[in-house]
Amino acid sequence: MLYHSDMESDRFKISVEKLFTDKLDQDKNVYRNRIKYKERYNWRITYKYSDLLVSCNKDVSLRLEKLIKEIYDLLESCIKRESDFEKSLVPLKIKEYYPPIVRRMCRKAAIFNVGPMATVAGAVCDYIASGLDSYCRRLIIENGGDIFIKSNRDINIGVYLKNKYFADKIYLKIKAGDTPCGICSSSGIFGHSLSLGKSDLVVVLAKSTISADGAATSIANKINTPADVDKAIIDYKNKKDIKGILVIKDDKLGVWGNIELIGN
Repeated sequence: MLYHSDMESDRFKISVEKLFTDKLDQDKNVYRNRIKYKERYNWRITYKYSDLLVSCNKDVSLRLEKLIKEIYDLLESCIKRESDFEKSLVPLKIKEYYPPIVRRMCRKAAIFNVGPMATVAGAVCDYIASGLDSYCRRLIIENGGDIFIKSNRDINIGVYLKNKYFADKIYLKIKAGDTPCGICSSSGIFGHSLSLGKSDLVVVLAKSTISADGAATSIANKINTPADVDKAIIDYKNKKDIKGILVIKDDKLGVWGNIELIGN
């Protein structure tokens, strides 16, 4: 999880660091190394439990600090008033005091039968993206491997997984016509997020990063053996907002929808 019960601590400071495009591939963050196209203006934002890369065709740096603080304040206020909000693994009823972004989290979480915090990384991406949308034509926000994309050109993204059959061999082409979109991943064998399954990797392409995040978590919870791959795709391919699914377990790979696999 990105957020914990001590979120309200004032000891956390915002850092907005400008990055130079020709130096980005020196970043040791494996997720960022695998986004093959980056824009002219790039920033790393660290705040509390978030560490994001924002890549844009315009200089929007003055807006980033305000947006990251806003989304944290909204989430923290809900957690403070309702302890179950942070820890629930099942959908919660929407309360009247929930702000719009939290209501979206709850609605999408209910579609995929997960708790609202299963969508939190996607919510951070979508909230920042909504605040920048009118200022830029192209925007990438990467948050721990969960990515918002708005682009007028195709984007290639490498898939990172600890699997001897497919490691370092899979890249996805996200077509410009499918953006804006979210593309999120979940794994039962590595990463910081809770998963109830044992998938090597689940990747979901959706209309929003919130939906992609919730769906990836939900599908990954149901993958324990290679035999679960096909059934999971059948069960989820008609869910609202889902545009593509990739599931990997051992030597079994399943793919559906607007996900195009390309060579390394």
